[in-house]
Formats: sequence, C-alpha cells, structure tokens
Amino acid sequence: MNMDNLQELRELVNPVVNTAKSCLDFDAKNGDPDSQQLLDILGFAAKNEENAKKVVPPEMMAVARRVTPVFSTYVESRFHGVNRLLLSMPERTIVDLPCGYTARGIKMSHVGRSYYGFDLPAVIDVLAPAVEKIIGSEEAIRYAAVDATNYKTLEAPLVCTTAPLVITTEGLLMYLTQPELEEVFTNIHKLLRKHGGSWFLVDRTYHQNEQRIAEAMLNDDEQALDMFKALGARGAGTMADIKTYNNSFFTGSDDEVRTFIRRMGFKLREIPMSDYLPERIVSLEKLPQAEPAVRDVFKTMYFWELTVSEGTDKKEKANLPFEVEASFEDGTFSAAVQGRMDTLTAPELLQKFQELPDKAAAIEIDAANMTYVSSAGLRVLLMMYKSLEDKSRFKLLNVNDEVKEILEVTGFDQFLLT
Repeated sequence: MNMDNLQELRELVNPVVNTAKSCLDFDAKNGDPDSQQLLDILGFAAKNEENAKKVVPPEMMAVARRVTPVFSTYVESRFHGVNRLLLSMPERTIVDLPCGYTARGIKMSHVGRSYYGFDLPAVIDVLAPAVEKIIGSEEAIRYAAVDATNYKTLEAPLVCTTAPLVITTEGLLMYLTQPELEEVFTNIHKLLRKHGGSWFLVDRTYHQNEQRIAEAMLNDDEQALDMFKALGARGAGTMADIKTYNNSFFTGSDDEVRTFIRRMGFKLREIPMSDYLPERIVSLEKLPQAEPAVRDVFKTMYFWELTVSEGTDKKEKANLPFEVEASFEDGTFSAAVQGRMDTLTAPELLQKFQELPDKAAAIEIDAANMTYVSSAGLRVLLMMYKSLEDKSRFKLLNVNDEVKEILEVTGFDQFLLT
C-alpha cells in the first residue's frame, strides 16, 4: 500500500482530522504568520473551501459569512490563549494532546521551549515534515503519533524528559466514549505521577459558553444565530455514527464532573481565561461593537488545571501485541483480532477487509483476545457491518467482558452482538 492510500485509510478511520485542518485555516486568516506559512506548505486552503461548500447550501452562503467570525473567534481565542498560558510556565515540557495542525510547535521553537506535539498518525505524518521545512530539525520540537487511550504510546516519546510536564488538551475529550474518557484520564494521571506537572483542559468551558459567545457577536441576527446552532449541532451531533459530547465530562453537572475528576485521582484549580486573552483578537475586529460583550463572556470562562492527588491507577489490561489473522473463503471474511484495536491499529483490519478479491457476504470477527476497542475500532467494525447486504451475517464472536462493556456503553451491542 502506498502512502497516499494509507493516509486515506487513516482519515477514513479517523475523520475528525478534517476539523483540525479548518482550525489552521482560521488561524492563518486571522493573520498569524506561522499558521499561514504552515497552511501554504500543507495546501489545505482549497480543501477547506470545498468542504465548506458541502456543508452550507449556496443560498445560505451570505448568512454563513456572518456566522464565520464566531467560529473564527472561538478558534483564535483558544489558540492564542493557550499559547500565552504555556509561555507563562517556562520550566515545563509542553505536551500538546492533540496538537492538530496548529503552528504551536513553530511558535515554541521561536522562544526555545521544549515541545511535544502528539496526535493521530494521519496528522503527524503530514505535520511533522511540514514543520521541519519551516524550522529545520530542532531537538526541542518533537512530534509523535499516539493514541490517547494507549499509555505506552504516550510515555515512549517522553522517556528522556526531565522537566515537569504541562499537558494541554483541546478538541479531544468531546470525541471520546465514556470508556475512552476514563482511559485518557487514567493515562494522564500515570504520566503526571511519573513526570510531575499539570494538565489543562478547555473543551468543557468552550462547549458550555459557545452559544453565549455567538449571541454576543451576532446580537439580534436571528437568522445567523439559527445557522450557528444548526452548524454546531451538525458538528457536535455525530462523527461517523459515534455521538460527540456524549460522555460524563460534558453531560454531567459541574458537581458531577468535579466528582469524576476526584475519582480519577486529580485535584482541580480554575484559572480565568480572560487573563490570557491577547490584547488584539483579529476576528472580533469585523464586529467591533461586540468585543466588550465577548470579553465579558471570557471573564466567566476558566482553564481547568488538573494535578495529581492521591489515587490508584486502574487495573492494567493484558498487554498483548496487536495482530490480525484473516482469511476469505466461500464469501466469508474471517479475522481473529488480538490486542488493542484503537486509532493506531484499527486501519490494519480495515485494510485487510478492503483488499478482498470479492465482496464479502458474511463476516466473522473472533474477539477472544481483543483486549480493548476504541471509537476508531468501533468505526471499522461498523463500516464492515454496513457493507453486508444481510446484516445478520455479521458475527462478533467470543467477546470478553471488558470489550462487551464498551459495546454496551456505546450502544454498539444492539447490532454488533445480535
């Protein structure tokens, strides 16, 4: 398989990478020179424009242009606000999880900071060489392909790190199922217990206040507000048949979320976001009358800083290497899956399925040695399930209790285990 086909396969398994492309586009249009240089190398601008036309009907483009500054402000304030926060903590090793396609690594290279950009292989394999073209090979700026639910992939790049960590998470937690959410909290707890430092979260506060930001910017423009709600619902509703914002970090009350954080072994401190907003927000200059109201909203928004408190790690799962043994006979695709089927490994199963000489009439997946399945793995199973004309001929066999629990929590048991 050539690299172009591999990249297409990775993006098919993890379609959320397209959101990261649009964020870079916003940062570039807001006048950030590092973002513009990176965008030019990556060549995403035309693709982003094409995707926008697919989402917005031609007759609504005029309204969409009135809504665009809201999304632009959302992205710009988050990018620069987090940058300012990170630069206020000079004795830390920065871990950007996920880093997306942002120019943060380039910016940190300008000031000599130690920076690790962690993301999916689909992002890193494209981003890392593009950044190197701009800043050259710098030992302090590193990128690594990881799965946030897989501790070994997070720890391996940090093996030589001596300074405490400052981990920042933007645009990740809303895509996680409840079991994935708990895996990520457990993994970051282990990282911080080993290296020291803290973890900053922004996803929940932006999700809770995005409507207030929109109302402050669009005022009484009901048509634009309705479009903002519609676009937000589309983006936050479903990602390849897996709901987003559908775990306890977003569905629970503040008290419930704080209880969850304590249960996962963390202490919480709130830091006002308004203290780290840049003096100039370019996207607000298109609506100058709205800027005071928008800045007032940010006065009630907070970075959540998590540090390790007393707590125990969850029980370690069996550490089996990932393997897929597959065969195709009499129209039946059979595969035995061993180990974790996650962002890094799920494309291997999909590749074997897509390379069949004929269309499969039946599918049998032996999950006896499958120790974990993430949303990426579930997405692959769903693609295979949907490919069958007779859905009853999809069989997921020998499912252990841990994988069965994930299927039940996500609702996939209703059709994959029938």
